[in-house]
Amino acid sequence: MSSLTDRYVHAVTAELPEPQRVDIAAELRGTIEDTVAAAPAGTDPAVAEREALLALGHPTALADNYRGEGRSLIGQRLYPAWVRTLKALLLWVPAMVGGITLVIGLLDGDPPGDVVGSMVSGVLWSAVMVTFWVTVGFAIAERTGAENQTLEILGTHGQWDPAELPEPQKRQVSWGDGILSVVLNAFILTLLLLPGRLGGSVDDVAWGQIFTDTAYGLRWVLAAGMVASLLASVFVLARGRWTWPTAITNLIGTVLFVGPLVWLAARNTLYAWDTLPLEWVGDGDLQVNEGATLTVTIVGLLAIALWETVDSFRKAARP
Repeated sequence: MSSLTDRYVHAVTAELPEPQRVDIAAELRGTIEDTVAAAPAGTDPAVAEREALLALGHPTALADNYRGEGRSLIGQRLYPAWVRTLKALLLWVPAMVGGITLVIGLLDGDPPGDVVGSMVSGVLWSAVMVTFWVTVGFAIAERTGAENQTLEILGTHGQWDPAELPEPQKRQVSWGDGILSVVLNAFILTLLLLPGRLGGSVDDVAWGQIFTDTAYGLRWVLAAGMVASLLASVFVLARGRWTWPTAITNLIGTVLFVGPLVWLAARNTLYAWDTLPLEWVGDGDLQVNEGATLTVTIVGLLAIALWETVDSFRKAARP
């Protein structure tokens, strides 16, 4: 177990922007040491340390004082991470969506003006969706988190016990892995929420459809699952670790996304076999093994879902 001072200093500095943490940690340690040294002769050092921490106040309240402001939608502690995440997502997700829209337009033989218009619309739509959901996720992370049972971010800073402060923890999930997870979830969500869809009839010209109308009818359920998974991944990115609430939220998102797809594949109503645009990848003579494709789809989806669930709960269970 770390000392109460170590845990208190970590709880305070974890609420602050990184450039301030080293100096404020040194200042706090000096203040606590001086207060303990000034205690009346014969006072138990552990008791003096506890009283010194209580005199300094709740870690979250003290961190707010150091920042010189109360909490905002995205506070100073998470603001740099929010900016870094948005930059990464706005660099990749709109570009990928724009690329897909461009390829579809060219394959469909649309006029250049329509192709550019669809591409710009897709890029702008994806940028709006990414900004909105990432901001929502960071706002939730700002007000809850792995230590909310002791830091009481949403509540008052009244009675509290220094002995209940959590142990200092390193990042469990690296920034690279966290951002990659957010990018993938945001990209899939954006595709699901695009006004158009992959395939169908445009101006009475049928150019091939990958998924059935039944599958597209369930895309709002799939989108709800991706929203849950995206918020969980944003929270994990901001906090640097999995917790039980984020693991459960991710499980709900996985079930909402994978469940309908496995159900459709099991009923052979996922892929539109009769309208698959096979000429995109061949000369029209490509044959698809429906049974093998459906089996691979079901096994792949279940394997990914199982891995995601087991990995998130395993990491959440780590102290």
